[in-house]
Amino acid sequence: MRIITAVLLGIFLLTTTASHAAEKVVVMVRTGVEADAIRAVAQAYTKATGRPVEMMEIGRSAYYATLHTQLVAGTDAFDLAQANDVDVGVLAEAKVIAPIGPYLDDPRQTDPKTFDLKDIAFVYSYKGQTYAIPFDVSTHFLYYRKDLVKTPPATWDEYFEEAKRWTRRYNEKSPTMFGASFTALAGSEQPKVFYSVMWSMGGWILDDQGRVGVDSPGAIAAGEYYARLRDAKVIPPDIFSWGFQNVKDALETGVVAMGAPYWNAAYPMIKTGKSPLKDQIAITVVPGVRRPDGTITRTPFQQGKILLMNAGSKRKAGAWAFHQYLTSKEGMRLMVQAGGTPSRFSLLRDPSLPLREYHDLMEASLKIAKGDPAPPFYLKQHEAMNEALSNIMTAKGDVKANLARAGETIRRLQQGK
Repeated sequence: MRIITAVLLGIFLLTTTASHAAEKVVVMVRTGVEADAIRAVAQAYTKATGRPVEMMEIGRSAYYATLHTQLVAGTDAFDLAQANDVDVGVLAEAKVIAPIGPYLDDPRQTDPKTFDLKDIAFVYSYKGQTYAIPFDVSTHFLYYRKDLVKTPPATWDEYFEEAKRWTRRYNEKSPTMFGASFTALAGSEQPKVFYSVMWSMGGWILDDQGRVGVDSPGAIAAGEYYARLRDAKVIPPDIFSWGFQNVKDALETGVVAMGAPYWNAAYPMIKTGKSPLKDQIAITVVPGVRRPDGTITRTPFQQGKILLMNAGSKRKAGAWAFHQYLTSKEGMRLMVQAGGTPSRFSLLRDPSLPLREYHDLMEASLKIAKGDPAPPFYLKQHEAMNEALSNIMTAKGDVKANLARAGETIRRLQQGK
């Protein structure tokens, strides 16, 4: 293994220009576990190549405001910056980040024999240009109590019926108070969770022609499904205040029998935790909609953590060299050791990784997952969906009217209004 790694590193060095051998690269990172993981990869990179990587660490609360402000101001103080996939659209439109596509297409910069792009689940692009490769990915699973739910629901209708079966108001012998749960707290998660339901029912956000679909028949069907869960009281009455930790706690303490759509990150936490129920909590792919031919359409949400290249950087070749290493098999393996989930299928299949069922399900889910489009007005688009979904979860107004209002807001944003 050491010999193979050494050979791969040697090939990697040959694919980058010698003139950048000792050039320092500065990476802006957000304080936290991701920054620690990137730092560990940077240390390995410097040890292997002799090229220094400096971390510019910014506190969590001020990070994204600082990132956008600095890039728009044209700074060259850093070459790469930690970001989320939804940052791509607004920053690319402002022309303050540089695409990495030219480096991926240049065999002098990226050797396709050692950097297999087909091995990566997805990349993040804007207007035909590739801007980032995720070094860590997330998606949605269905969590369920296997001691109760003998056959996990394959469709959302089956999920509803199973939820009724394990809700105490319908089954006084149920050991769980509620059958189902998900994160419905307004903020970064709420619309993303809804999209895993909406996409399977035929709705969309923005299609390739720019048409808005959050008030399409499929989206309305998903909204009405939310209302159905709410009115049947198979979900907690305060679900509108539930975030990631609430669902995890409810699964671990036996308050709920299922959680979906719910983030993959909870599974390793549950399995290494102290809950007496941890061995009874299982995972599978999110439910979907059964079609007339018997197939089931499932579309879990996906998102990724990325590095973006500063358009103002004077060290772009060196920046790409580190970006390439971070997203290589070797770099992602180091990220896995720090607790990340790789976007490379070959690593997800690695038999040496723990929690084999987790990595197998990640691969299966990522193959059918989608990410939300991130236009320059993404934050306001997200805000409009938060408002509509919060109203639905609290029974404020008609489902169709709430989603229609969100759709009209997004159309006005498209027109620059």
